[in-house]
Amino acid sequence: MHRLLRHLQSLLRVEPGRPALWAGIRAAVATALPLCLSFLTTVPQAGWAGLTGLLVTLADKGGSYRVRARVMGSVTVLGALVGVLAAPAGHTYWMDATLLLLGVTAANFARSYGETAGSVGGQLAVIFVVSLGAPAASLREAVLRGAALLLGGLWAMTLSLLLWPLRPYRPARRAVARVYAGLATAAEELRRATQEGATAEAWAAGLKRHAGIRPEIERARDVLAATRRGRPDESRRGEHLLVLVELAEPMVALLSALAEAMQVVGRDPHMQATRERVARLCEAFAAMDLWVARALRQERNEGMSAPPRLALRPRRRQPARMAAPPVRQSTEGPLSTHVATLLDRLREYAGVAHETASGLLFGDPVSARGRGTVGGPKAAPGFSPWQPLRDNLHRDSVVLRHALRTGMVATAALGLTRALQVGDAHWVSLTVISILQPYAGSTEERVLQRTLGTLVGASLAALIATTVHTPPTMIGVISVLTAISVALLPLNFGAFQILLTPDYLLMATLSSGDWTVASQRSLGVLIAGTLALVGSWTLWPSPERRRFPDAAASALRADGKYLQQLVTHRSGTEPAVNEERRRLDQALLEAESSFQRLMTEYRGPPGHLEPGMALLTYTRRFALAVTALGTGRFEGRTTSVLPQQLAQRASDSLELLARALQERREPPPLPPLALPRTSDDPVLGALLERVPRQLGILHGAVARISEDPSLR
Repeated sequence: MHRLLRHLQSLLRVEPGRPALWAGIRAAVATALPLCLSFLTTVPQAGWAGLTGLLVTLADKGGSYRVRARVMGSVTVLGALVGVLAAPAGHTYWMDATLLLLGVTAANFARSYGETAGSVGGQLAVIFVVSLGAPAASLREAVLRGAALLLGGLWAMTLSLLLWPLRPYRPARRAVARVYAGLATAAEELRRATQEGATAEAWAAGLKRHAGIRPEIERARDVLAATRRGRPDESRRGEHLLVLVELAEPMVALLSALAEAMQVVGRDPHMQATRERVARLCEAFAAMDLWVARALRQERNEGMSAPPRLALRPRRRQPARMAAPPVRQSTEGPLSTHVATLLDRLREYAGVAHETASGLLFGDPVSARGRGTVGGPKAAPGFSPWQPLRDNLHRDSVVLRHALRTGMVATAALGLTRALQVGDAHWVSLTVISILQPYAGSTEERVLQRTLGTLVGASLAALIATTVHTPPTMIGVISVLTAISVALLPLNFGAFQILLTPDYLLMATLSSGDWTVASQRSLGVLIAGTLALVGSWTLWPSPERRRFPDAAASALRADGKYLQQLVTHRSGTEPAVNEERRRLDQALLEAESSFQRLMTEYRGPPGHLEPGMALLTYTRRFALAVTALGTGRFEGRTTSVLPQQLAQRASDSLELLARALQERREPPPLPPLALPRTSDDPVLGALLERVPRQLGILHGAVARISEDPSLR
């Protein structure tokens, strides 16, 4: 019951944001125009262009124009190819089943190259199965089908990449702007929590939101790298954006460190001066980030408002670094040296961000301070196109298991529906492909979404088909449904599924002329959902509870490596430390994703998941405490409060816990950690005391996991 409720909550959950109206209208135009041409020219094969028009538009996930063109071009060219290859087949069951097994397995194995390649493989599988289910009567008909598929994809690409304004750096600018908007939100939350003296739960939630900026930084890096590739003549804009992306990394670390320090300060009346100073600088920092985000989105300096005066001293054409009132301890009371160091460091980075964003607006070169934040060039590792395939050609590979499972279940669905004489057997196989996911919990959610979506959508399609009998009206209905479904995709997948189902059904009705085709699909989706669940539970099942300990162990080891890297450098914001913190964040995100999948699969009492939740929470909290201690070292003002010996012992403790997790056994007692003597700074001392305390909490969480078979 708990499991079903979680799936229903996922189905009804509405994501924050706004409907993608322009994307919906673009998808409607890409789909409807080929269908109109097919009707006007009385060439039925031209209707296939509507299929690739829709699929190629859905394959456009954003990003740089280079990446978008490569992804959409792959779906267009390969879609036309697989459509032609599948068109002559399907006349005999054994040929049909063999090609279905091989084609669907190969398309899903494309996930070896990442989620984008997996998405392309999914679009190709749709075209392949649809073409296989409508065998061509002659070679000429197969060639015409391929030409229509190619033209439909080219039309969708032209619409997305050429008819809309083509500005190569616009996707990169918007991606970086989202990073700085996230930084502004984090700074404003930190200001509010500092002034109000937030509770421990509120601080934990805020720090978790800080971690949410990490995926945005990675996306901005990927978009910028793809945009700059092969554009030496536009390197100045790319250099400005690169500096802004690299600045975000240490600024996130500084905000997190400042949040940890202010959580220690709490409502201590003796630290009122510290709280006021942090609140003022956070307000200025948030204003700076919003100004940078607006500058990146606006793209021109005309009409651009001046930088926030609260944060800046006036300077000709470009903003200067953020100013702060001098420290007057006699009137303001004691001010933590550690917090003052963090504020100075954050102010310096904020000034560089302002200079860089202003230089981007006015065309000025990147300043010397900006170049210094990027660090040395990173050598690109050699890449073999066959390496991802070799890495996943083993029996424990999740990708290989999913590809084989999908191919086998889709083929079984074809045989079963033909044996039961259910109309349109290939529709059932196509539904199986769209339902099956690499993980059991995700498959169960998709079964619920697709079953309800198809039942409601098929009923809607049947109602439309009984009331609308002319192709022009049908094309108009398809256009409206396409626009609304794609617009709602960012908000709720269930609504997208419900409205897209009659879209596919009505296109099939339009191309076949059979006005009763919509009424045949409800039984098919029930068969597909049942087979998908059976296949997910019986064919190479790999419960997430077996994978989660390994993912959590990787996060603990990444914590230890980050700690070692931090104590060997002068500052916690140097490029090498930033890179190690980046790896740590990625390991934590993977472990948290694994735990989310575990929650969807878990059938027992929710309380048994508490040790795993505590393990992830304090793995991140330990990293934040270390960040707060290491980031404060700056220009010799403060020395390292984490000596090499203490760091080594803490890293060894994390390794012991990681090994116990992987071996599914109780961890040995942790070695004692002797804390060094610190200065009279109360914030620094309290932060240092958190290291052994959080290690103890991690040890307890690992011990509870070893005792509970539900997480082993």
